[in-house]
Amino acid sequence: MPERTAERILGMAKEALMGIAKVHRYEVHARKTDDRRVALESSGKRTLRVATPPDFRGGVQGTWSPEELLVGSLATCFELTLAAIAERARVPLHAVEVGGTGHVEGTAGRYHFVAIELDVRIVTDPEREEDVREVADLTRERCIVESALKTPVRLDLRVEVTSDALASSGRPWAW
Repeated sequence: MPERTAERILGMAKEALMGIAKVHRYEVHARKTDDRRVALESSGKRTLRVATPPDFRGGVQGTWSPEELLVGSLATCFELTLAAIAERARVPLHAVEVGGTGHVEGTAGRYHFVAIELDVRIVTDPEREEDVREVADLTRERCIVESALKTPVRLDLRVEVTSDALASSGRPWAW
């Protein structure tokens, strides 16, 4: 009987957790359009054209590749998560730029990502640099895309400061 009691308690705990946990679903559909191209669709959004990268035989120039989409997903997830955390923590971000580079190696005809680098530049107020670094650390923990990857991610963070007058001027930053 103790086993059944434990199972029942576990079941109740799972039900309680499901009542608290937020569950989101993101659906996409990929369909072949020609030899090396695919249409990537999601309800209510523009279709993305995706193709084999030009690095591979038969690859297509000028079209997003799955590899670029993966690196882009990580870069944009990092930037959006950073902005949300900074807003909640009231840490000013005057400019943010995230660049990403994925490194793919092939051995014995099998290719895989060996590392992804994120180069992040953030402009904030004077004396808020440490706050920005803390927000960036928390972002790494909370970024959904990074947590889904088994590939190591290296973050190169550059934090710069600006005067309040320059920050409020609305002038674009030269990256």
